[in-house]
Amino acid sequence: MRILVLGGTGYLGRRVTERVRALPGAHLLAGGRTGAEYTVDLAADPTERLAKTLAAAAPDAVVNCAGATGGDPVTLAEVNARGPAVLCAALREAAPAARL
Repeated sequence: MRILVLGGTGYLGRRVTERVRALPGAHLLAGGRTGAEYTVDLAADPTERLAKTLAAAAPDAVVNCAGATGGDPVTLAEVNARGPAVLCAALREAAPAARL
């Protein structure tokens, strides 16, 4: 099973990534703003770009650990509200069978 973890270097994502790596038969795919196998910025990427990235990754499942806990209200809304909405739209387009 191909599992794409978004935000895998953050507080929550590090722990999720460790657990995914330990699953038998799981193939971990890393997604994030920097230093990841698949570059994803849920606060800024348009749906079309994210859909292309998801199509390239071809995940069976996506775990979204990307988010922000500090900053101005606009930044918090972009990451924590817009990001998941764009992710859902892109998944529907590029990987409709993938679990979120």
